Amino acid sequence: ASRYMTFIIIAVFIAVFYFLLIRPGQKQKKAHRELVSSVKKGDEVMTAGGLFGTIKRVDAENVIMEIARKTEIKMAKSSIARVVNAEDFEEEEEDYEEDYEEENEKGEEDSGEDEG
Repeated sequence: ASRYMTFIIIAVFIAVFYFLLIRPGQKQKKAHRELVSSVKKGDEVMTAGGLFGTIKRVDAENVIMEIARKTEIKMAKSSIARVVNAEDFEEEEEDYEEDYEEENEKGEEDSGEDEG
């Protein structure tokens, strides 16, 4: 009787392990595959590395993504982490432009002090 109980406990642990660890990972991978296969020209995306950009071309394995005006990169479709909506993308771009302008203003002020 104790052999059966040991076997049942091991089976329960295996089932719990499967449903808590393996199954969610499989669902995540499936969702990512669906996301990657649905990407099309014009989508705003974020990569696994945190780059934001707009998809310009798509082929079977790769995409061409514009990350800044006239700056395009070729990357694997699988590195796309998520599609972002246009509002999120525009906010990120505005934040970047504001930071860039502030840095340029500081740089101009600093260069004037060094000459004196």
